[in-house]
Amino acid sequence: MKPYILCTLLALTLGSCVSENEQKGLDYIGSLYDAKTSYSKSFDSELGSETLKKFNVKVSESNRVDSLQPTVTTANIAWLMYESFTEDERKDYTHVDVELISTKNDTASYYYPMSLLETLSKKASTFKAFSQSLVDGDYIKIDALKDNTIFPDPLAVGVKNKVAQMEKELGNLVGYEPFGIGEGKDEVGTIYQFQGYLVFEQGAYKPYLVVVNVAEGKDKLIGFKIF
Repeated sequence: MKPYILCTLLALTLGSCVSENEQKGLDYIGSLYDAKTSYSKSFDSELGSETLKKFNVKVSESNRVDSLQPTVTTANIAWLMYESFTEDERKDYTHVDVELISTKNDTASYYYPMSLLETLSKKASTFKAFSQSLVDGDYIKIDALKDNTIFPDPLAVGVKNKVAQMEKELGNLVGYEPFGIGEGKDEVGTIYQFQGYLVFEQGAYKPYLVVVNVAEGKDKLIGFKIF
């Protein structure tokens, strides 16, 4: 997954108002990163090239964003914004652009094609199902998510014991928060790594990750780690 750094000859800002769903997406992103969020919509065109219709997200004033890699953070924000769009709204844009402004006023900006975000959305279903299974204590579902060639033995008992050990110290597991999406390579090929925090009732945030193959049609769980 490679973000695209944008250089255009012409950018025309659209005057469209944000929809209720889009606003919910912005608000959720703001709450996840304890950040200020804003948006714009624009056309970007170059002579002889396809016109890019972008939904632009700006995220600032966030210590959490400062602590994370920009490419990992922007990919997650773009995916979350995509998830907030209705089916019709997804047809309105060709890209989601994410600009980060650090607390020191350093900036990073990347844009993500809707086709890539559609793929991320499909792959993220495994991350979401795994995460919700942890929160619900429904560990048997994790075995239905795994790639049996990678994990021939059941995972449910081991994961249950790990979470139970954490809950003894931190209180009940009450939720999860996605904060990053990375891309890498291992012995199976190119992978997506979905990164999040497990949230415990005493206020602790513990990182974890879920790994899925990038290849089309290969959406099973091929790796995970709870720190």
